[in-house]
Amino acid sequence: MSRTVAPNALVWAPLRALARVEGGKLARHPVFLMGVGFVLVGSGLFVRATMTDQGATWDDDGWPVSAGLILLAILTMVAANLASLRDRREDTTEQHATLPVERSTRTGALIAATVWPAGAAALLLAGVAGYAATREAMTGLEQVHLAERLVAVVMLGALGVALAVWLPSPFVAVVVAWGLLFVSPGEYPQTWHVLTPFAGLTDPGLALWHLAYLMGLAIVFGVVALVRTSRGPSLIVAGIVGTAIVIVSAAILIPGGCPALGRCLF
Repeated sequence: MSRTVAPNALVWAPLRALARVEGGKLARHPVFLMGVGFVLVGSGLFVRATMTDQGATWDDDGWPVSAGLILLAILTMVAANLASLRDRREDTTEQHATLPVERSTRTGALIAATVWPAGAAALLLAGVAGYAATREAMTGLEQVHLAERLVAVVMLGALGVALAVWLPSPFVAVVVAWGLLFVSPGEYPQTWHVLTPFAGLTDPGLALWHLAYLMGLAIVFGVVALVRTSRGPSLIVAGIVGTAIVIVSAAILIPGGCPALGRCLF
């Protein structure tokens, strides 16, 4: 019995196959590899600090690794954006439009492909975190912050795809990347920092809510990327769930991360 697929529907078998191909390309993309280089440099600085200073700890000296992961996530966004714009840059849009795979499925594959860069980041992080654990046990808060960095890779990757779908210019992702670098938090958490991917919260409970916030944003960005070419109840449900997670977690994070409103706004 033949089965008719609704136009613009996500077809999971080809989506998974395309995601494997696109994931491999994304993990080998020069922009992403540049981010890997930043993580390696940061890891090297941390290892050097522990070898030259017996009192070095992850809490005090692991910031170069976190900075490298932040740059890796931002550069993953740029790499995913460029991958999504490949047809436009190579003038193959019309040829790919004749393929039996819907555009929505190709977009979904690009979003799913961000798991490959996140997996590569996890391997790098596992190595340096394992080394850090030989010196002292990592706290639950530190582990949550590391998980945030990995989720941010997927979240910003999905944002890069969404930007390519709605604003098909590589310059847009570059501008957004610069904006994220400028609004990344400093020593003290502020309200507008909490609404960015890299808030440095010191309360474990708030850090978990921030992790949920990033997951919600990843879902929302994925839905935003897909909604232009795909329709269906599953997409609506995903959008509602992602938006609800973002709203609830932000409602908890803003007052919890900023007890003094004036200090946070200025």
